[in-house]
Formats: sequence, structure tokens, C-alpha cells
Amino acid sequence: MNRIPLRLAMSVVGIQLSVCLLTGLLLWAFAPRILLLTPEVVAGTVASARGLWCAVTVVSVVGTWISLRRLRPTLSRLAVGVIDLTLTEIHSLYTLPWTLVRLDLCVTSLACSVALLPPFIPETNTLAIELELVLLTATFASVASLSAYVEIRALVGRVTELVPVAVSRQAIELLNPADRLARLRRRWQAAVVAPVAFIALASMLLVRSHLVAWGQSAREREAAALVRGVFDVPDAPPESFERAREAARVRGFSIEGEARSEPFAVAHHDLGITSLTVPMEGGHSIVSFGSPRSGRGTIVCTALAVLAMLLAGVAGSKVGEAFANDISLATRELEATGVADVLRGSRIHGNARFRSVASLLDAANRLGAIFREFARAQQRAIDARASTSRMRELFLASMSHDIKAPLNSILGFAELLSREPLMDAQRESVSIIEQRGRELLHLIQTILDTARVDAGELAMVQSWTNVGNVVMQAVLDARSLSIGQDVDIRGEIQPGLPVMNVDEARLVQALVAIVLVAVRFADRGHVVVRGATPPGDPRVGIDVSVTGRALAPSDRERIFEAFEHTDRRRRHGSLGLGPLLARAIVRLHRGGVDVGTTEAGGIHFHVWVPVNADNSMPSMASGDEPKSQ
Repeated sequence: MNRIPLRLAMSVVGIQLSVCLLTGLLLWAFAPRILLLTPEVVAGTVASARGLWCAVTVVSVVGTWISLRRLRPTLSRLAVGVIDLTLTEIHSLYTLPWTLVRLDLCVTSLACSVALLPPFIPETNTLAIELELVLLTATFASVASLSAYVEIRALVGRVTELVPVAVSRQAIELLNPADRLARLRRRWQAAVVAPVAFIALASMLLVRSHLVAWGQSAREREAAALVRGVFDVPDAPPESFERAREAARVRGFSIEGEARSEPFAVAHHDLGITSLTVPMEGGHSIVSFGSPRSGRGTIVCTALAVLAMLLAGVAGSKVGEAFANDISLATRELEATGVADVLRGSRIHGNARFRSVASLLDAANRLGAIFREFARAQQRAIDARASTSRMRELFLASMSHDIKAPLNSILGFAELLSREPLMDAQRESVSIIEQRGRELLHLIQTILDTARVDAGELAMVQSWTNVGNVVMQAVLDARSLSIGQDVDIRGEIQPGLPVMNVDEARLVQALVAIVLVAVRFADRGHVVVRGATPPGDPRVGIDVSVTGRALAPSDRERIFEAFEHTDRRRRHGSLGLGPLLARAIVRLHRGGVDVGTTEAGGIHFHVWVPVNADNSMPSMASGDEPKSQ
């Protein structure tokens, strides 16, 4: 079982938690420095934002778990190696990273919108400060979401590697090639624009904050200097103070005097109003003024940020188009390169501008070289196998002929010896010599005929013959070759069978080989050779049924492969060339040999041979003699 799909859910949930934690830490660490927030604003913002951060984290994790729960059956099947996945499941798995990133961005956008509502704005913050905090939060959240997308995409990529190649290809082919290239260009554009947008927005906020802070400091110094230089003048007439207040009001300063003494202090109020307490002789003055506007500085920063994003979009579009062109070029080159080109050693040429695509084409060329080496090795193996096969056929034919001559002499002298007056033990020994000699002669003949079949030189002399002659001759030959095995071999012929245009000797030889195979599985039972033809069937069927041990379905067809596998030959009682030769002879008659089981559980061989239809040839019963044509 593969653990990678099972660990995907926990890994993705961990990444989502890390994204939320990282966003909170970035805001806590850098927002006061970037926006130049006062300690009072920081304290009020932390107290208000803590609840929204917890809500965003819970919603993001729960939404991620729900999305992964839908993929749990798919991941479980991939873990155990199940490959019958639907295209919908593959598409859902592939789009998981983008689905989760959209979830994060939507939850963050909703939280930022809620933070701008009056009930959720802290008393220490103005609307402008809250808006700056919201923009900075959106920037940090987008950066963290981009990192999460990369990590989740890597995890999903390792899981999708377990999907069968055929299923993945079908899922890819559902997309139009033009759509795939357009999507590739958009991804490149987004990959270039997103970092630039994050940096531009953060830089704009940073510059604007410093401009506002510089303007605020300048206004505070101006207000203090105004009070101390104009209103802190002893023995000045009251009319001059009124004219000075009016002049200060024109410049945006509201000045009120108090008799009691207060230390110097600065206080910020709602709507951007700042109150400056300035001590004077005999009391203090309170100067109120609005926050300075960044004006042209903010406009310039915003214009530069927008310009940077537009340039990044153009650059990303050009880079994406170039990469898509490289991919299209590599696709055309690989599709146009055929097997013949690879074998000739033709290289795939393409002026790829991207290193990854150039590496792909280079890997294809190296793979072609490996394929050519493999093809040459395979050709050498084929030639060596053909040479070995020819040598084997030559050896078998030569050896069989060399053994056949002395063996015939042995059988001849054994027959002459059996005609002499012998004792019972001697006659039994001679009988064993004759029996084993006939078996050895049959084996040698099988070897010779098998070599002829391999060489394509097995001659077939067809003539019209009766099914009964074939069946009964095969039964008699099989009995003579299986003496002493305590197996009853019987022949049964259905009346009214048609005659066949076959090589009678070869078909008898094939049937004998099958019966001898059946004898080895009979286990002191009996073998029935039955000739029958179903009504309307233009074929003659000969069934060989065995009462004995059963054979597993996976081993039935292997009977005809036993000669090629030593372990099977030992397991099935030295089965060898006989079954192979039998099937070859029947196939030369355009027939076949099937292996099955009987109702009692024994082995059943079904040999069928087509009948050459001829209206001039009468149908004969089994006991009739065939007529020559």
C-alpha cells in the first residue's frame, strides 16, 4: 500500500494552518513598521483582529477538510493500486490546489470586508489606517496563499504520478490543444504579475505611510512653533491674539487656551484629527488640526505600482507565449519522429529557448539512442534464437534418424525372439522390450515430425476418410502404447457422421498423442474417445474424456507448453512434444484443440476439424467404407 495518497489530507491541512499562522505573524511583525503605527493603534488593532484571525483559520481549515473528504475514495483507491479512475476524479484531484487557494482568498476577502465595517473598526484607528491595514493583510495573505499553492501542487503532483498513464492521457486529451497553450500562457503571466503586484502594493503602502508620517510630524512642529512664537507673548493686546487665531484657522489650526498648566502631549482622534497640547506661561494651549494629505505623493506611488503591474503583465504574457511556442515545437518534433527515424539515428532538432524544454528534447534524443541499442540487441537475440532453433531442429532430426535405425533392428530381433520357445519370465522380458521399443519409436517419430513442423515441411496427403476409421485406429494405437498402465481406452462413434477430407495418418497420429496425454491423467480410470457432430455444424468433433484428477483452469492451456517449461513437464508426467505436435497437425487441417472439464471434474479434450463440403460425396455411416473420389 502506498502511503503518499493517505498522507495528502493531513499534509494539506497542515499547510493551510501554516498559511494562517504565517499571515498573522507577518502582520504582527511588519505592519507597525511598514505603516508606522503608534503603540495605541497596534494595541487596539491586535485586540480587534484576533477574533477575525481565529474565524478565518477555522473556516479555512474546515473548508479544506470538506474539499479533501470528497477526494477520500479516490485517494484510498490510489493507495491500494486501483487504476479504474474516472476522468472526473482525475480532474478534481488536479484542480485541488487552485480550489484551496480560491477558498483562502475568498475567506480573506470576506474578513477584510468585515474589518472595514464601523462596528469592527477599533477606536484607536481611523478609516484610513484601517484601510491600509486591510490592504497590507490582503497582500500578506496572497503571498502566503501563493506559497501554499506551490506546496500543495507538489503534493498533488506526487499523488497524480500514481494515476495510470492511459487515464492521465485521456484527461489531458479532453482539453483542446489551443486551450492548453492558452492556460499555460496565463499561468506564466500570473507567475510574473503576482510577485510584482505584491511588491508594488507593499511599496506603495510603505511610501504613503512615510509620507503621511513625515507630514504629520511637520504639522506638529509647525503647530508648536506657532503657539510658542505667537501666543506665548506676554503683555500682547487681546486683538492680536484674535487675529492670530483667525490666521491659524486659515492654515487649518484650531487654537484654544487654558489657564491651568499641562505638559506637552499629542493625541489622535477619529476622522484624522490631531490635538497638540503646548505648555505656555500661565497655562497651556490646545492646537487641533487635521491629518496631512499625501496628495501627489500617493498618486505618484499608485501610478508607479499600476505601471509596474502592467509591465509585469506584458512581460509575463511574452514569456508565457515563448514557453508555449517551445512546448508546441517540442510536441510537433516528438510527434513527427517515427520509429524508423529513431532507428536511423535521426536527432530531434528544435531551437528551444527554455532550458526545461531543451532538456526534454535532449532526453528524447538520449532515449532514442537507448532504444536503438535495445533494438540492435533484440535483433541479435532474434538471430541467435533463430540459429539455435535451426541447430536444434538439425540435431533432433539427425539424432532421431541415427537412433531409429538401430531401434528398428532391436524391435525386429525382439519379435524374432518372441517366436522362439521361451520361459514365462523370458517372454515377459521380451514383451517389455517390445513395448518400450514401440514407445521409443513413437517418441522418435514425434521428434522428427515436430522438427518438420518447425521447418514448415510437414507433408499432408489428404483423402476422403471415415471418422470411425480415424477414431478406432487411434484407440488401437493408443492401447498398444499404453500397455501396463491399467487404463481402459474406449472408442464411441455417433452414427451417420460425414466423411472428412483429411490426412488420415496424421490425424490419427495427433489423436493418439492427445489420448496418451489423457491416459496420464486417468489414474486407473478410463478414457473415452467419442466422434460426434452437432446438427447443422459443418465440423467433425472428436471428444476425449478422462475420468481422473482434475486440472486447474490456468494449467489446461499450459499442457501444450509443457515441452518449453521443465517444471511443468515434471509436474504433468513428462508431457513433451506430443501435445504440441497434435495441435500443429490439427491446425494444419484448419481445426483446433480445446481443453475443458467434464461434469464429473475430469479433463475433456475437444478436437474439431472442418468438413470440406462436396455434393458429390455421399454421407456414410460409421460402418461404411469410404469411397475414393
